[in-house]
Amino acid sequence: YPLSTLLVFDSSRNAIPVAWVITSSLTGQDIHKWVGSLAERLRTKDSRWRLNAFLVDDPSFGFSAIRDAFQCRVLLCVWHVRRAWIRSLLKTCCNIDVQREMFKHLGWILYSSRSVPNAMDAVQEFMEVFVDQSAFMDYFKSQWSPYIESWVSCIRSLPVAGPEPHAAIESYHRRLKYKLFNDQYANFWPRIDWLIHTLTTEFHSLYWLDQYIVETGYFSNLRDESFSTNAWYQALHIPDIDVILDEQNLQVAKVISQTDRNLAYTIWNPGSEFSLCDCHWSNLGNLCKHVIKVAMMCKNRQVARPLLAAQIYRQTLLSLLHNPPDDPVVLDHAILCTTRLQQDIKGWEDLSNSGLLQQLPPELNSQMADNTLFFARSH
Repeated sequence: YPLSTLLVFDSSRNAIPVAWVITSSLTGQDIHKWVGSLAERLRTKDSRWRLNAFLVDDPSFGFSAIRDAFQCRVLLCVWHVRRAWIRSLLKTCCNIDVQREMFKHLGWILYSSRSVPNAMDAVQEFMEVFVDQSAFMDYFKSQWSPYIESWVSCIRSLPVAGPEPHAAIESYHRRLKYKLFNDQYANFWPRIDWLIHTLTTEFHSLYWLDQYIVETGYFSNLRDESFSTNAWYQALHIPDIDVILDEQNLQVAKVISQTDRNLAYTIWNPGSEFSLCDCHWSNLGNLCKHVIKVAMMCKNRQVARPLLAAQIYRQTLLSLLHNPPDDPVVLDHAILCTTRLQQDIKGWEDLSNSGLLQQLPPELNSQMADNTLFFARSH
């Protein structure tokens, strides 16, 4: 029985589980069976509460059901795709230069950012270029080739979440796996009643205890520091001066270690969703603070191209504007939306280029963080 988690993101950029969904199949279309009831229950608790966005991590999910239930934006999360690919690369390929080139090509496939007719042509090109990496190719063909086209199609139609929620999701996922896959519970793994009991008592209580400690200050010595140390949170505490970024050559960047000032970590393909770092945490297949910090710096200084996800989404909006659908009602609405979005994008770019773009106030950031839901399968 696949286990999925419904997460919310708090003002400290942590992921908190608010519900678990156990279904009899992996198909995302089953979401219509419970999403309406969930929305109604939320409104019963607080009729004023509104979602800012709903993140999902599966192209097969019924996005229309989510929009109908919550009346909000739906974003796609590709965290587990990135994580699965890099972990397999680290396992099957020992050459770091080849790893980063393959990882970059995988990003081009996922976001269709190369001039090839379709996703499968991009996959074929990738397999021909790296034909000698047979172990990874066998894995990729069996596990991902059947789903690449659906992922690419979904990315072309939905905005994609950035690294901030990815870091929170990864932290939650790691904590969940550690709790459930502890060897002392091996005899209970096949039992669904044990799973429900563990989630709703032991695991859930960890989050309530952490919240209680934060709000009251009591039992601070019992607090699990992993609740407030996801990679995004750690990246915020790296000083800008410790980032070495050559704006004329964006092939690599350096980040000085916060514990050993004589050590600097190298980040390849900086500013991209498919960056790689040579630190220990990244070498385990995780999203590290150095990659996130460099991405922040590239964005703030405007020294890197926009994220692949942003480029593809903008292309989709412009394509919709220039090639609208035939239905007159949909046509009017599409033109209105895309025109407004195009104006907004141009306005933000002008403000950013003139140096007048200011960061959102903390209270607005907190509100936006608190009003985001994420639905993820456990992989």
